[in-house]
Amino acid sequence: MTQMTASSGVVLANLAYLFGAVVFAFIGGAVVWWKHRKPTSVHANMASFHRGLKALAPDGEDDRPSATPGVRISPRHNERRPPVPSAREGSRRKAGVDRG
Repeated sequence: MTQMTASSGVVLANLAYLFGAVVFAFIGGAVVWWKHRKPTSVHANMASFHRGLKALAPDGEDDRPSATPGVRISPRHNERRPPVPSAREGSRRKAGVDRG
């Protein structure tokens, strides 16, 4: 059997202290990573998208009242479009009939 000297006891105590410090650092790093990781849920992605839209919006846009739910507003057309011929008029034009 080998005899344990005082110097080998000090070395083992130092290694135990080093091992404890490494384990503590690993656990602390894992906790910090867990708390600050990027969220991956759909709800988190929608919230992030909304924050981006809000950042790009002009100032004061949040002060305006929101549109009534279910009401859709179509844009105005400033140009006049020619009337679309009905199916009956279209068949007369193809046949060469003109009733002036």
